[in-house]
Amino acid sequence: MPVKLTYAHHGDACRAANALDLVGDRWTLIVVRELLLGPKRFADLQESVRGITPAVLSDRLRSLRQAGIVDQVTLTDLARTRAYAVTEWGRGLESVLASLGRWYSSGPDPRTSGGMTPDAMVLAMRTMVPPVPEGLPLTALRLYDARQPDPPVGDYRLTTVNGMLDVRPGAAVGPVATVTADSTAWSEVLFGGLPLTDAERAGTVRIEGDRETVTRVVRLYLAAACP
Repeated sequence: MPVKLTYAHHGDACRAANALDLVGDRWTLIVVRELLLGPKRFADLQESVRGITPAVLSDRLRSLRQAGIVDQVTLTDLARTRAYAVTEWGRGLESVLASLGRWYSSGPDPRTSGGMTPDAMVLAMRTMVPPVPEGLPLTALRLYDARQPDPPVGDYRLTTVNGMLDVRPGAAVGPVATVTADSTAWSEVLFGGLPLTDAERAGTVRIEGDRETVTRVVRLYLAAACP
């Protein structure tokens, strides 16, 4: 197997180039994306990083562990399941992914095709987070990936921190509204111009509780997208 030469091997001391030696391979940042909001098992990553083979996923996880970006952890379930999580240093890559997303959105054709995993959708919400001048009551967001058979549902919570919408993983206790949605459909509502009522009619988005709070969230993202 040929030795892979890095930018450093070629005498390039640029730190951006050296960073690409660590995360520039295909799939690497996508694996990191799926770990930023919480640990995942190998099987979970195989489901969420669509198109990757088990061998390539093993290779990327090994490289990320060697670089100190990802670590192997043991979950607190009864089976003491092994999983993967980003390190504190690895968490800094969220801002890198956010910058890439904003850069692509500012391009000549920001349209995309395909679907969104729940964590990818929440990270997109955090990237494009709008200001909330009047605050927002606690709202629960429950996302699943309808492309998977019997998909698990991820719990997230929305509230306001320092005048900005705050979106993070975890179940919301006593929310005023709960949104249960296919993550791709929710993406289309917030970023693709799909009317909320159309998504509700199709059954891909369901709202319980204060619907007006949810429509406020949608309007905030739509307004933030307008130049």
